[in-house]
Amino acid sequence: MLHTIPSKISFDNQYLYIQWKDGKECKYDLLNLRRYCPCAQCRGGHGEPNRTTLNIQKIELVGYKKIGRYAISLIWSDGHDTGIYTFDSLRYFCDQNKEYRPPGEE
Repeated sequence: MLHTIPSKISFDNQYLYIQWKDGKECKYDLLNLRRYCPCAQCRGGHGEPNRTTLNIQKIELVGYKKIGRYAISLIWSDGHDTGIYTFDSLRYFCDQNKEYRPPGEE
C-alpha cells in the first residue's frame, strides 16, 4: 500500500517529482502529462479517445491540488486544471519506465 502514497511532491520547469512512502523516487515529463491529460475534455469526449492536446508544444505547471488520498489535479499555465492523475497510475508508469498515459490510451 505504501508504494502508491506520496511522501513528497514537487516540480520544476520540466518535471513533476514524486517521492513515494516506500522510498522510490519518480519523475514525470510535464509536457507529456499535459498532452495526455486524463479528463474527458482533453480526451475528446466520452467515447473513443480523440485527443485534442497532442499539439501543445510548451506548458508550465503552476501548481497542484491533492484529490483525497488517491490523486492529484495539476494546474497548468493555460488555465486547465480538471485532469485527475491517480497515484496508482502515476506509480504504475514509473515502475514500468514508461511515459504516462491515461487508462485506455496505453
